[in-house]
Order: sequence, then structure tokens, then C-alpha cells
Amino acid sequence: MKPEQRISLDGWGLLLSALAAAALGAEGIAAKLAYVGGASILTTLALRFLLASLLFWASIAIFPLQWRLDRPTLARVVILALGGQATTVLLLFYAFQRIPAAVAILFFYIYPAVVTLLAAIFLREPLTRARVGALALTLIGLLVILGFPVGYLDTKGIAAALLAALGNGVYLIGQTSLLKRLEPRTFNTWATTALAPAFFLLALATGNLNLAFTFQALLAILILALVCTVLAYTAMAWGLRYIGASRAAIISTLEPAITALLGFLVLGERLHPYQFVGGALILVGVTWQQISGAKSGTPEDSYGIIKQ
Repeated sequence: MKPEQRISLDGWGLLLSALAAAALGAEGIAAKLAYVGGASILTTLALRFLLASLLFWASIAIFPLQWRLDRPTLARVVILALGGQATTVLLLFYAFQRIPAAVAILFFYIYPAVVTLLAAIFLREPLTRARVGALALTLIGLLVILGFPVGYLDTKGIAAALLAALGNGVYLIGQTSLLKRLEPRTFNTWATTALAPAFFLLALATGNLNLAFTFQALLAILILALVCTVLAYTAMAWGLRYIGASRAAIISTLEPAITALLGFLVLGERLHPYQFVGGALILVGVTWQQISGAKSGTPEDSYGIIKQ
């Protein structure tokens, strides 16, 4: 691959990963609006992934591509979706019930470190000094934005958040591996198709399927499906193909900063001056790893990149 092509793909990878972080940054805000409108957690998740899967299938009908998978590949996608994505979401929401949301997110966002280590082991993505330094800087930024945990914290909540981080790390690594040979739309279509019935069955089994919610909740669920799932998952999948799992994970640390900003703009939540400092640290870390990656890019630097 020519150097100018490599730099161009790096730029697209940065843009798409940042777009995914921005779209996922709206997730917490939309979820809060859905819950206030009377939709339960499991109802929200079930409808979110049902609508997203229908949209992905509609895109395949309008813009055809190879969507059929052999049984072993389909099994891998389903296992990854249920064992990685679904488990991560449920563990994180359990953590939200046991410890403050900001603390849960703080523990959850060790997952870029998990991804960086797993990518070095399983995907042969180099563990460079610049990457480790950028990761440390973004984690410090998260600490500044979310605050230091104080007082008593439920150990089960902490454990759930840490397990969610591990699950999300495994999911991103598995997704990166599958995206070497699957088109992102194909992967996302089958993954969301597996998640939708799983959450519906879980909601029915626990008696938490409730469709008596307000129009506000419906709009929030539509945002979760369109923006936080279809847009976010598509952008993240292409970002993973262009720049690899570890660099995309570091860029994803933009998400809490975006959530804090949206909370201020949409929900009127207070935004402290020190949170701007944390956001600046994250931006510096993301920019640092992107520039260093573009300068020293090698084929291994973006395992799974589309060959030109």
C-alpha cells in the first residue's frame, strides 16, 4: 500500500471511530429519556436492537451485498454478539444499579487498556510507547471528567463494571478478527438480529416487557436504534478495519466527554470547569496516538485493514 493511501485510510479510521464515539455518547442521554418516558431497560434494549436489525436488513435489500454466512461463521457472530455485546450491556446496567453511574463508567473504561493488550497478543498490533502513553493520557482524562471514587462502593457493582470492560474488550477483538473477511454491514446485520430476540426473551422471562410508554420514550428508542446502533456500529466497524482495535478503542474514550457535554445541553446537567480539562487531555491523547500511528504505520499497525 502506498504511503499516501495509508495516511488517507488512517484519517478515515480516526474520523469514523470519533463518529462512533460521538454517536455512542448520546446513548446514556437517550436511555435516560426512554426510562423517564416509562420504557423499562429490557424493553428499551429489545426494541432498540429489533429496529436496528430491521434497518440493517432494509439496507441490504436496497443496496445488496453478500449476506449469507456459512454455519461456523454465523455461529461465531452469534456467540460474539450474545457472549460479548449482550453480556457487556447487562453487566454494565447491573453495575449502574449497585454503584453511581459515573463510577461504573470509570471502571468500564479500562476496556481500551484491555483491548490494547489483547490486540497485541491475538492480533499482533504493536504495543508502542506512543500507544501506551496515549492510553495513559486518555485514562487520566477520564478520571478528571468522571471524578475519583470516594466513600463505600459495592464490590459486586465494581466487579460487574470490570467484567463488562473485559467483555467489551473481547467483543472488539473478536469483531476485528471477523471483519477481516466480513463486510461491516453483514456483521452488524447478523449481530443485531441475534441480540433483538435475546433481549425480548429476557424481558418476557423477567416480566419486564412493557410497551405502555410515552411518545418521548418512543423517540428516544428511535434515536438509540438509528444513531447509537446503526450509525455507531457501522462507523465503529469501518474504524476497526482501517486503524485496528487498540487505536479505535483509545479514540472511543471521547465518548464520556461527549456524554457529559450532551448531558449539559439536553438535560441541563451541570458541567464543571475541570471536565473541560479532562476532555482536553483525552483529545491530546487521541491526537497523539493518531499522529504517531500515521507516521510509523505498518501493515501490523492496522490488523484487518482493507488491502488496496
